[in-house]
Amino acid sequence: MEKISSLPDKIIEYSFYLLFFFVPLILTPWNYELFEYNKIMLTYGLTIIIAGAWFGKSILAKKFRIQRTPLDLPILIFLISQLLSFYFSIDRHVSIWGYYSRFNGGLLSTVSYILLYYAFVTNFPREKLAKLFSFILTSGALVALYGILEHFGIDKNIWLQDVQNRVFSTLGQPNWLAAYLVILLPITIALALKSQVPSTKIQTSSKLQAPKSKLRVLNLEFGIWDLFGAWNLKFWILALLFYLCLLFTKSRSGFLGFWASYAVFWPMAYLSIGKNIKKIFLLFTSSFLLLTFIFGSPFSQLNRATLPQIFQAGKAQVPPPSLSPEFKITESSEIRNIVWKGAVEVARHYPLFGSGVETFAFSYYQFRPKEHNLTSEWDFLYNKAHNEYLNYAATTGFFGLGAYLLLIGSFVWWNIKNLKYQISNIKSISNIKYQIGIFAGYASILITNFFGFSVVIVNLFFFLIPAISFLLLSPPPQGVNRITPLRWNRSYTLGTCLFILFVICYLLFVISRMWYADTLFSRASALFEAQKYQEAYPSTKQAVNLFPSEPIYRNQYSQVLANLSLTAFEAQEATLSQTLANMALSESDKSLTISPFNVNFWKARTKVFYTLGQIEESFFQKAIEALLVAKNLSPTDPKITYNLGLLQNQIGDKKAAISAMEETIELKPDYRDAHFALSLFYKESGFSEKAREELKYILEKINPMDEEAKKKLEEWK
Repeated sequence: MEKISSLPDKIIEYSFYLLFFFVPLILTPWNYELFEYNKIMLTYGLTIIIAGAWFGKSILAKKFRIQRTPLDLPILIFLISQLLSFYFSIDRHVSIWGYYSRFNGGLLSTVSYILLYYAFVTNFPREKLAKLFSFILTSGALVALYGILEHFGIDKNIWLQDVQNRVFSTLGQPNWLAAYLVILLPITIALALKSQVPSTKIQTSSKLQAPKSKLRVLNLEFGIWDLFGAWNLKFWILALLFYLCLLFTKSRSGFLGFWASYAVFWPMAYLSIGKNIKKIFLLFTSSFLLLTFIFGSPFSQLNRATLPQIFQAGKAQVPPPSLSPEFKITESSEIRNIVWKGAVEVARHYPLFGSGVETFAFSYYQFRPKEHNLTSEWDFLYNKAHNEYLNYAATTGFFGLGAYLLLIGSFVWWNIKNLKYQISNIKSISNIKYQIGIFAGYASILITNFFGFSVVIVNLFFFLIPAISFLLLSPPPQGVNRITPLRWNRSYTLGTCLFILFVICYLLFVISRMWYADTLFSRASALFEAQKYQEAYPSTKQAVNLFPSEPIYRNQYSQVLANLSLTAFEAQEATLSQTLANMALSESDKSLTISPFNVNFWKARTKVFYTLGQIEESFFQKAIEALLVAKNLSPTDPKITYNLGLLQNQIGDKKAAISAMEETIELKPDYRDAHFALSLFYKESGFSEKAREELKYILEKINPMDEEAKKKLEEWK
């Protein structure tokens, strides 16, 4: 019986080990999004197991226990803000699940992180925190090692991206990898202090009183790392491994985040530990600066004094090939400023509760600045504001942003307040190094989130670093709420435990179905892009059947059906063609019923009508109507007005076509295809001089080597 009662504790403990170890590492080649989707699915699965084990433990103990923490009220307010934002959302499906493929940031993920937070502080064994750090850093070491090997070409033939130039390892994007690494770096340095600096006895006054939230401190001994030898070999090398991989990401936000957390770490360490850390500070600082000198930094201003630039200066400089404006890469900071401007506009129009949790991909395009069209990423879809704080303001309103800042501020204030107590308390001298390390790691999140947004592993640390901190300082028993239910007999307890086990298995089954549906959707998407519609049909249909509430599956299904309808029509199978056409329209209707503000779905509906228009011309008008709805949802998107002009020209409305194409050029003056199409429309309408002017504009302002424009201009002389 004792073994059975201790089983839930073991399940919770090892599930947290698995969570921190595998979430940074996991990726698969079968999913629509290889990295984040798998990480969030694994997080959901382990959250279900941890929560189920927690409830099972409560049943066996005949009482439910939840640990109170200083963040209880801020977390409650934050959760309420997310619930209200979901209720008033322009797309509740996305607000629950998150934007498709990543899912992180949706209401479900937030609830999962909060559940993990309370499960950790309530159930995780305090004496096993050292072991948890071992799993965290071992996983990080594997990620960093792979990132370094990536820089030297281990997988250069796998990815379309230039992964040797900017590594992303198992995280999927250089900035995400950098944000993860800068969380681990202060923790690694803190463990070096733990091994090197002995605890020194400090006499404290008997009159000294701890704060009201007086905390008993747990002394940890880091046993597992002793297998690797002296501290300067294990922690120093590990820190260098993380930092070198950080440099290879060329992430400016990560670089700033690290040095900001570094600036937080050492003053706190000096105040709490004393002068003994000077040598270690010099060792780490000189090592990091040396690596920066050898390999360079993400900032060109700093790189003037680095080895790569010095070598480059000694070589003959080959001027880069000149690019026309349409091929020039816009500086990321310029694009980010434009997106931030749009996010502020969204927040202004949805001030209280925002447009809805994780709906930035839809609300941003209602207020997307026109200058976005002049960047190299003018046709990219932005589903995040690339600033976590502005993203909260836009999607959850100022109430959501305020709740988020309250959550952050409460933990920061708690740390500052308790640091003063720890410095003056001999019992804290050992664990204070751990506390400083994880707090500096937390501070790095606040920096990297300013220039980007949280991904799954970053959000895990955002919520669980406070949990680790509170567990390190071990609140007294008075801070525990216990709700004791009626005493059950053995058969009732067994039945309840079996029911919980059934619920766990069912939810894991649902998660597995969702994951499998995504693999089918990924396969179908590749076939659809290759115009293999018959091969794409069964996978798309199966994905819809497995996860019928997911509108992106139905949206693609409608396009597959429309193309199959056209194929059947060309094969003179009129009845089948009509059936498939009706199914296509029905699936399009269902996807838009779930997500009516999704501009991409309206664009896809236009494609469905255009495809069916080749069977019956009346569908062309419906395609125009769908594009007009898309234009209303995204008024500054030049692709919408461009396609609108093409469709209006196809049905013979030259005047409307010219007007739409002129509007397109006003939105994006360097849109080559729009200028060329407008020249054709002018020529067909008898405006020969205007037609030639459009061609001259292409050659003079956009691409002097445009052969098609040259040829057409020669024909029209």
